[in-house]
Amino acid sequence: MTTSIQEKKIEEAIIRVLQTMMADPDFGLELRPEFERKLMKSAASRKAGHLKDFREVLASLL
Repeated sequence: MTTSIQEKKIEEAIIRVLQTMMADPDFGLELRPEFERKLMKSAASRKAGHLKDFREVLASLL
């Protein structure tokens, strides 16, 4: 195998690995129970129509 063919194969392998990693860096990680509860609460609040206007949120931070 020539050097250029070896280099091409290495390059292709690196690209495949990077694409896999960049596709979903959190794949396989579990949510902490505390975060999961907050996420569920947020989703329920949104579903119930209890959303704050962006300006209200911004004003509360300033």
